[in-house]
Amino acid sequence: MLRETRNNDLSPFLRVIEYVDKNEVIGYLKYSLIYDRIEIDDFFVTEENRKKGIGNKLMSYLISIAIENHVENITLEVRISNEIARNLYKKYGFHEVALRKFYYGDEDAILMEKQVM
Repeated sequence: MLRETRNNDLSPFLRVIEYVDKNEVIGYLKYSLIYDRIEIDDFFVTEENRKKGIGNKLMSYLISIAIENHVENITLEVRISNEIARNLYKKYGFHEVALRKFYYGDEDAILMEKQVM
């Protein structure tokens, strides 16, 4: 089951989509909806629940939110070594647009973007 939550105490823009199974959160996608764009802040599925389509469900739901809100684009940073995540993002139409050197301290990040509108 997917559910969306907000914590306006942290930020008026921050939202979280959670994937819940048997009252346990086994995946989530944290993002910021900032006027006409979305920034993905964190995306996670527990290791034992990977390769079950949960990441696809979370990403599909986020894109439907983007369309509903007339968002122009969605951006994110991903570790250069995280091929699995990069391939998922590419599947949903994200393109690599820039390299951010040492973004994760010891590792570079790739900035990816998806045009929505």
